[in-house]
Amino acid sequence: MTVVDAIEAAARSHGARTALVDLAQEYEPDVGGTPASTHGPAHDRRRTSYAELHDRVLRACTALEDMGMSAGDRLAVLLDNSIDLVVTEWACLLGGYLWVALNVRSSTAEQAAMLADSTPAVLIAAERYAELAGTLAAASRCRVLVADRSEEGWDAIVSSSPARGPRRISGEHDPVRIRYTSGTAGRPKGAVLTRGCYDASLEIVSRVIAPIETEDVLLQVAPMTHASGAMLLPHAVVGARALLMSRFDATQFPAIVERHGVTAVFLVPTMVVRVVELLDDASAQTVSRTLRTIVYGGASMPVDRLVRGLELLGPVFVQLYGLTESTWPVTSLSRQAHCQRAGETDSAWCARLASCGRPTSIGELRIMAPDGREASVGQSGEILVRGRNTMKGYWTSDAAWAPDELKGLDSEGWMHTGDVGRRDVEGNVTIVDRLHDMIVSGGFNVYPREIEDVLSTHPAVLESAVVGRPDAEWGETVEAFVVLRDGADADPRELLEHCAGVLAGYKKPRTVEILVALPKNASGKILRRELRESFGVD
Repeated sequence: MTVVDAIEAAARSHGARTALVDLAQEYEPDVGGTPASTHGPAHDRRRTSYAELHDRVLRACTALEDMGMSAGDRLAVLLDNSIDLVVTEWACLLGGYLWVALNVRSSTAEQAAMLADSTPAVLIAAERYAELAGTLAAASRCRVLVADRSEEGWDAIVSSSPARGPRRISGEHDPVRIRYTSGTAGRPKGAVLTRGCYDASLEIVSRVIAPIETEDVLLQVAPMTHASGAMLLPHAVVGARALLMSRFDATQFPAIVERHGVTAVFLVPTMVVRVVELLDDASAQTVSRTLRTIVYGGASMPVDRLVRGLELLGPVFVQLYGLTESTWPVTSLSRQAHCQRAGETDSAWCARLASCGRPTSIGELRIMAPDGREASVGQSGEILVRGRNTMKGYWTSDAAWAPDELKGLDSEGWMHTGDVGRRDVEGNVTIVDRLHDMIVSGGFNVYPREIEDVLSTHPAVLESAVVGRPDAEWGETVEAFVVLRDGADADPRELLEHCAGVLAGYKKPRTVEILVALPKNASGKILRRELRESFGVD
């Protein structure tokens, strides 16, 4: 089934069922919701059925074409999780426009750079971002439409357009999205994804989070412009309901699950940790009455917190590993794989929990050793991926760009991820670190994540980041930056001693500096380069 089939099947088979419910007004007063439109056909932007959603998507396609857009043109959006966000993405999937979803948490400079690079014809912005959108558009020269109730706004334009749909439905190899990398190592790059990438993601996500039932309720609280958006279509196909939120509050989570009967949710690891640390036996029991699936990914998960989550909630966890340059997922660790096997040692179980599981069937994965040969079992090397879910290449703003000439893959179609990993005898892949974050000290390779994992086992440590400091004698030395838990107390000497008992000498941090917070980008990823710059580590 393609994503086009899925969108149409949801409307045909489940038209009267509620598709999306925007909970912004109820739980997020700072985000707010927008009342029903007063222009054109009635349109409630807080709740919609599958038939109404499909009608809205067709009208959006017509509106975009009437503005002069055609397949290959770019549509940028500056929207929180909302019905408008879903409509614009699905319109691009149908019509072959390239969806450029700006992260609302990115800096203005980052957003401006993405617009300058992608040169969209239109930017659609939520009412709360209208002023920002005007500033951004002045530099990029694109048309701005605000998703508000004005006669000139996106809402009115779509409502007054006929539900004709696109003149040409997108094909498998047509580009439908530019997704920008986080830029932790430099300037963000735009990965061009095809409709076939989305088709592949729909197939495998539906399989790894199965079963999905018609009465299920999906909570979309992580940004749908990122990995969590891949959860929606598998639920839409069966007519399940999705609840949309843009702000995560772990203290509200149990009540939301109980009140709305939530059965599935995607959370990044920091969200999972917050939930697990707040749950007690009673609230965990309440959550477990309906919640069957917690999908997580996007960063490493502290194994001790994951074990605690399994103790509280049972086998509800599914891990999916993916990349900006491919639709989700590349590997998966199933619910069953999270469970400790009969007779299995704790160390073997925890080693599997520290992995991101096995490669999925929609692509290939190789681990290449530094000498260019395929790594043996247990040997670390760069992860390469290839398959239906892998990007066409990186976007170029050259006016004469051609989809088949984009760069970013090697001559055999492999994407070099920059992630260092190793594979065990069962085929599970463990992410060791990022290649560009590796520290070379005294001729030895040191991966920051290994040291960060050790620091995370100290009860006072909330999170940490390790970088290399240039050193005349050793090449680089290891320096750690740590954030402590609220109310916790630990000094650098204590943390150094904690590492000394576990790590080899060349891996031990020379210094530990305690910070209030680590610098992060809009996606929540730690900006190690800022640590190097801000603290004199060049």
